[in-house]
Amino acid sequence: MFASIAVIGGTLALIILVAFLNYRHSKGTKKVLRQFLDEEQEANTVRRKEIEPELFFEADLNGLPGLPEWDPHRVMRCARRKMIRFNMPMSNLELKKKYGPSQIETIVQYEENYNEYLRALVSWGTALVKENKTDDAVVVLKAVISLGVEIRGPYKLLADVYAVRRDARGFDELKEWVNTNHFRDQTVKNHIIEYVNQQAG
Repeated sequence: MFASIAVIGGTLALIILVAFLNYRHSKGTKKVLRQFLDEEQEANTVRRKEIEPELFFEADLNGLPGLPEWDPHRVMRCARRKMIRFNMPMSNLELKKKYGPSQIETIVQYEENYNEYLRALVSWGTALVKENKTDDAVVVLKAVISLGVEIRGPYKLLADVYAVRRDARGFDELKEWVNTNHFRDQTVKNHIIEYVNQQAG
């Protein structure tokens, strides 16, 4: 009987503890939500501010191989668009606070234009590798990586080319780029480092 009472008492205490923790968590969640809504409301009142000229990115195709006339990878078309390149990512809330809500759509579009340009270059470099035009492919892929991209493709393609060529100097340069480029996702960086080291032997 006493054992049953003890079990009941223990269960009741557990229920009370869980309820208390849920209550505290709920209060914390409401506080965070309230803070976010307040910041959002404040950001929505910010007057429109011009985008700093230094944020605009101009594509430079000088030094790259000649593009096919029909531009199958859309490199030239993407290069002509207005592009913005942030060194550090910003949330929509941060963008609103800095430039005003009326600029958000424009900024997001310019950022997407930049990402499309990078994807076009990677697509072109990939095609050059498949066509066995590895000298041209290296030039294009190095141009992409020099912009500090965070996608795996160009790094891995360059590593594949260097592995076939047994290009130790190329691998040294590639490793330096991987180590100095900023990656928001550390797992992506670790994966690239591991792949490059494997290919380097």
